[in-house]
Amino acid sequence: MGIHGLAKLIADQAPSAIKEQDIKNYFGRRIAIDASMCIYQFLIAVRQDGNVLQNEDGETTSHLMGMFYRTIRMLDNGIKPVYVFDGKPPQLKSGEGRIFPYLVP
Repeated sequence: MGIHGLAKLIADQAPSAIKEQDIKNYFGRRIAIDASMCIYQFLIAVRQDGNVLQNEDGETTSHLMGMFYRTIRMLDNGIKPVYVFDGKPPQLKSGEGRIFPYLVP
């Protein structure tokens, strides 16, 4: 899941390589997104009340809602997101089914 210490290495060795820009500067572009990292980011996110988003069966849905709203925000800003699923899944995911079973025949 990512390269440990990469951001610090880049910041230390090539600080000019890191630039913060407004989302509007990416209008009309395709942006590749590490899907696993994005999903994980939303799974560990906790709401202000200390809970995660859940459906009526008590299943966590924060990752689905987070990905949905992030995708909508990008589309609203003229960005075409491309979610990339690469590499072997971590052991933690070994007991899980497909993330989006309804998208895969």
